[in-house]
Amino acid sequence: MIRSIAVIFGVATLVACGGGSSGSSDASAAGVTRSVPVEINFSAVMGSAALACDVDYTDVGTAATTTQIKDFRLYVHDIQLVTDADEVVALTLDTSDWQAQGVALLDFENATGECTGTAETNSAVSGTVPDSGAVFNAVRFTVGIPQHLNHLEQVSVSPFNITGMNWGWTNGYKFIRFDVPNWNLHIGATGCAAGGGGDIECTHSNRPQIALSNFNYQTQRIQIDFGALLQGSDITTNLGGPSGCMSGGTDPECNEVFTQLGLSLVSGENDPGLTQTVFSVAD
Repeated sequence: MIRSIAVIFGVATLVACGGGSSGSSDASAAGVTRSVPVEINFSAVMGSAALACDVDYTDVGTAATTTQIKDFRLYVHDIQLVTDADEVVALTLDTSDWQAQGVALLDFENATGECTGTAETNSAVSGTVPDSGAVFNAVRFTVGIPQHLNHLEQVSVSPFNITGMNWGWTNGYKFIRFDVPNWNLHIGATGCAAGGGGDIECTHSNRPQIALSNFNYQTQRIQIDFGALLQGSDITTNLGGPSGCMSGGTDPECNEVFTQLGLSLVSGENDPGLTQTVFSVAD
């Protein structure tokens, strides 16, 4: 259904423009705002090595463990580019199997080796911004699925229909899923309960808000370092609860990974006293 609506909208836009050959002056006269396509690329690493399935990584975490990955996927939304004049411009995401309703799924595992997800991968988001001629030099985005979509059952809408990323109706989605053998990291909203009207409210949002400066989307990428995410964690031990971090406020394994994401485990919000170490700009 979403694809059908998108096609209809696209046709209507062409009609309003008078066809695809119209110049910018014609568009301005018709009151139509032109847009330009934007693709933002991501990459995943474990320290200095590219992250991939069926690869042994050494010196991971505080116990210098050798391990492979089992899963690595995450959702992002509310992506914004920032101009050199500090103007914030929202990226309107395209609709595809990886993107819908302003949310994109990044998937860095391909179901080989120890990995248990899907063969398909995705390391980019695509969309449009108004064609204002602005020069962008920074990017902002939020990890996870926004609250108004987090508890909807959308079994026919990709990328919301990925079973391995869903905790169920009340708890919503896993915003980040990163698993290694015997140690799992699942970041998502917690303290969620249905109110009297059926709406779900959560006490802890647990959505990292990331801001990166000196970023040129045309020549650079956003790098995600899981070596940094695990630098304070011992992935060979579990001091309480399920093995690894399931985002619980009393889970002993969560404090270190929340700190690396710039999140307060106490409030579930970005902590201005912390500096996230996981996301950076790479050439």
